[in-house]
Amino acid sequence: MLLSDIYNTAAALISEAPDGADNADLQEKAVFLLYQIISELTPLHNAATGEEADYPSSFQSLDETFPLCDGLAHVCSYKLAYLLSADENTVLYTVLRGEYENAKKSFIDALPAVITGVKNVYP
Repeated sequence: MLLSDIYNTAAALISEAPDGADNADLQEKAVFLLYQIISELTPLHNAATGEEADYPSSFQSLDETFPLCDGLAHVCSYKLAYLLSADENTVLYTVLRGEYENAKKSFIDALPAVITGVKNVYP
């Protein structure tokens, strides 16, 4: 999966043609926003897979590989969509932010839990 797949989904969520001529600014913003979003979601990837996510110190274009597990792709798309719509449509921003929070919660709820005893550190 590429970052462009995440961007295309986000663009569809905000009713924009992903390759539209007037969307060069959205694509440019998306590259930087995706790095921020991926950095924030990395702990969830690590918890879900048990592996450290490996990605560069910055993204240069939307043609780069999405470095997190596939389960986080839709979470990432919702967050990108609400961030891209923030300046243009506050109602859409609010709706998409709610969808992002729900998607993130569903992902977290699906993570396996480990039940252990309580360790007494103060004998």
